[in-house]
Amino acid sequence: MSILSNCEITCSCGKTFEAEVWKAVNIFDDPDLKDVILSGRFNTVECPHCKKVFYHEHFFMYQDLQNELIAYVYPKKEQEFAKNLRQKMLSEFNALTKDMQDFAEIDFEPVIYFGIEDLIDTIKNEDNSKDEIDILNFIAKRIDLDLIKIKPSKARNLCILHTIPKSKKSTGNLKKDIVSGLEQLLKYNPNLVEYENLLARIKQNISCLDEILLHKKTK
Repeated sequence: MSILSNCEITCSCGKTFEAEVWKAVNIFDDPDLKDVILSGRFNTVECPHCKKVFYHEHFFMYQDLQNELIAYVYPKKEQEFAKNLRQKMLSEFNALTKDMQDFAEIDFEPVIYFGIEDLIDTIKNEDNSKDEIDILNFIAKRIDLDLIKIKPSKARNLCILHTIPKSKKSTGNLKKDIVSGLEQLLKYNPNLVEYENLLARIKQNISCLDEILLHKKTK
């Protein structure tokens, strides 16, 4: 659920006023708020005294359960308290998963950001990744590729895309099949930067696939 509430705000002109700001954002309920965040209009307020328009920085929660992203976004100035705030976040989140039905089946941890810029970077990166995944899905139907799905939260932590190809012509070695799948994909479309980076990473150290495959979806 997205939550909009009144907040007392002090402008740089020294005057205090009340304005409505978002305290929680749920992308499933309010998908337009994602574009508001990316556009820089999120939680911007206007001082009624000096007419200055500015971003009011305060804590809010961002939820995108489909992509396994729950972010606790704190003001930058609170980064010095990162350790304590992370502990507080995990404690509150564990309580939510026990008490609220919407959170009961969540099997991933929230992330913590200091400043909305880090959240914006994450959203933009994942939008770019989605474009490449969409291209992979299109190509996989035309050439001999199977798809391996990785849990989105784990893929984010590992800095990889959550869908990776493997060759349908199995060699009996899954790692080799993934390398072959990536090579076939990039031969068909050499402009997929994220998949090119993944292939280079695997060729440099194929054992990195061990951790990636630990988080393979089974459904």
